[in-house]
Amino acid sequence: MTNLTRRNFIKIGAAGTATVILAGCDSDERWVKIETYVRSPEEEVAGNPKWFATTCRQCGAGCGVIARVINGRAVKLEGNPEHPVNRGALCARGQAGLQVLYNPDRVQTAARQDGRATRNYEPIPWNTGINQLAEALNSAGSRVAVWVGTTTPGHLVDLFTRFTDAVGAPAPVRYDLNAGFGGYAPLSNASEGVLGQAGLPTYGIGDADFILSFGAEFLGSWISAAGYGREYGEFRSKRIGKARGYLVQLEPRMSNTAASADRWIPVHPGTEVLVAQAILRLIADGSAGSQERRDLAGQFAGDVDLEEIAEQTDISVETLQTLATTFANASRPLAIPGTPVTGRDNATEAVNAINALNVVAGNLGGSGGISLTPAAPINALAAPTYSNYQDAADLIAAMTNGEIDVLLVHGANPAFELPASAGFQAALENVGLVVSFASIVDETALYADLLLPDRVYLEGWGYDVATPGFQGLPIVSGQQPVVTPLYDNVAAADVLLTAAKSVSGAASALPWTDEVAFIKDIVTQLPEAAYPAEGDDVKWAYFLQHGGWWPAEAPESEAPEVSLGGPVELGPAMYEGDPAEYPYFLHLYMSPILGDGSGASQPWLQGTPDPMTTIAWQTWVEINPRTAEELDLDDGDIVRVSSPNGTIEAPIYRYPAIRPDTLAIPIGQGHEALSRYAKDRGANPVQLVSGTPGNDGNIAWSTVRVKLEKQGENKPLAVFESTVDQGEDVHIPF
Repeated sequence: MTNLTRRNFIKIGAAGTATVILAGCDSDERWVKIETYVRSPEEEVAGNPKWFATTCRQCGAGCGVIARVINGRAVKLEGNPEHPVNRGALCARGQAGLQVLYNPDRVQTAARQDGRATRNYEPIPWNTGINQLAEALNSAGSRVAVWVGTTTPGHLVDLFTRFTDAVGAPAPVRYDLNAGFGGYAPLSNASEGVLGQAGLPTYGIGDADFILSFGAEFLGSWISAAGYGREYGEFRSKRIGKARGYLVQLEPRMSNTAASADRWIPVHPGTEVLVAQAILRLIADGSAGSQERRDLAGQFAGDVDLEEIAEQTDISVETLQTLATTFANASRPLAIPGTPVTGRDNATEAVNAINALNVVAGNLGGSGGISLTPAAPINALAAPTYSNYQDAADLIAAMTNGEIDVLLVHGANPAFELPASAGFQAALENVGLVVSFASIVDETALYADLLLPDRVYLEGWGYDVATPGFQGLPIVSGQQPVVTPLYDNVAAADVLLTAAKSVSGAASALPWTDEVAFIKDIVTQLPEAAYPAEGDDVKWAYFLQHGGWWPAEAPESEAPEVSLGGPVELGPAMYEGDPAEYPYFLHLYMSPILGDGSGASQPWLQGTPDPMTTIAWQTWVEINPRTAEELDLDDGDIVRVSSPNGTIEAPIYRYPAIRPDTLAIPIGQGHEALSRYAKDRGANPVQLVSGTPGNDGNIAWSTVRVKLEKQGENKPLAVFESTVDQGEDVHIPF
């Protein structure tokens, strides 16, 4: 690497040179090198820890964490008790974040691949890599595309957006498994009908006293597990004199949330909205609850046949009546749509069918209901928006048509997260330069020409507008390095800022010297926080010390304008696959341990038993024991699972808490890259769904039928539960 520093480069740029000569991104003034004292000060205690507040990046929730650092090494992560999102809680994935930092398979410098997917990487000086990127961006003009994920820091998304605006390129596509499988787009779109504007809603679980969850795995991997975990704790521990909350979970397979619920109802797959419509009708025609609620229910209740719904949903009319009466009589009832609702056809309408119950409950925008995260107090900080699958498919189409010359990928792994039929890998063949910022070579980086590995989050700066927020607060979560970078990697934001200096139109839009200057510029514009501070330097110091910005009190909000019309009438979900050929419903769920699959690179997570099955290190197919008996299947028998879209193979696990007509498979394994811990382990069930956008632009994750074929092989399961045969008396609820 040359000895040309960033500062000298800026001087060259100011002198008006047109030559693309870019320097490395050294920012020595941002770092303190920690070395052992030759002679320790008297007050210094050997091994005395230091603590830094920062933001977790294991998912997109934006939880605050406290890192314990001893002798320059991060040794422990815990939840930040001050942070309003997680309030001291931290999930297993968050705890394992140290293995993102210390993973032995991290890319340690910039590299060029000698032919896509050849795995022949040549380390290159950062100047060379940034120069190549700058030249390509300069030539591409508006034919640039950026693909980011929910774990991409907000400040980097803001910089990418400013860059694409400046060169006339489309805005970054922000789509990954968290956003797609979590149903961010239909949830956001449906908010427009009940909250007056689009946006990912927050569900006030902590203040509710009765919850109807339509498959929302909020104690597992759904949107913000730690945040909703704290809410659930409040829901269960009411103050003296107040009733303990009551939770009903409707889903075909018992999840973490269903196991913690007061009642699990194994509803027939695809009929969740019929349950909601039946409850609306029963409230409207009954005497439970207030007259206002009955009148509102009458607006949304369609002409439904309760006996027919009972048959379609496998829920008796008596049970439906009990749910309706309890919902109508509750002080603060709440209905939550989960993946079975957002992963079906007409997903936005299906979410609205559930939201109609919240309109009846009168819980919009208030305590114990659904609300939008308040807007950040300055225009430069916008709440994150998420793309739907149609946006991703449109970009893939543009790539296929040769309309994209440069593709930048950060925080997403579409080669793993999308079905093969989406055509992402094939489309890459028509892209001139593919650049990956991944810190570990994943399936998308395999197809990259240039690897410019970003620093991992415990080494890097950043901010995020936390969404969903909690307690009615706008929250800007702060990220700072807790250790000196382990390797010769450069922050992706600094790469972009440096390369943009030579791109026509972009230099003036991105005038900051480095990412810290940009972040500090934004943070110091924020108004008074919960911790008073005066002056830019004190504001900045307190932002880092507390782990972000949030006000002392929630801002006042106006009652939302409801535009949701009635009555709500939506049929059962339309399933792909002929029932005669594909007799079982496929129930995919995101592993609460491995998440979107990125956790598979971390051995702590690989070795953590799944909370419901205690299986680790592999993929499995859950099947009801009676169905297994009919098919002569035992634990560990390898089966081929086929849908109209694809095929995978995995061992059987007999799971009593699943409907006999349903097979469940966790998402997370099946990598062909992503470190030694993830590679060639398990199968990727994403390949069983269709890559064609549904009628509302989303992937139909929850409406696929499959078949099973026994393969005549048995593979022992890595399971922690008892292997003692419990005999005929074991309870099977079907």
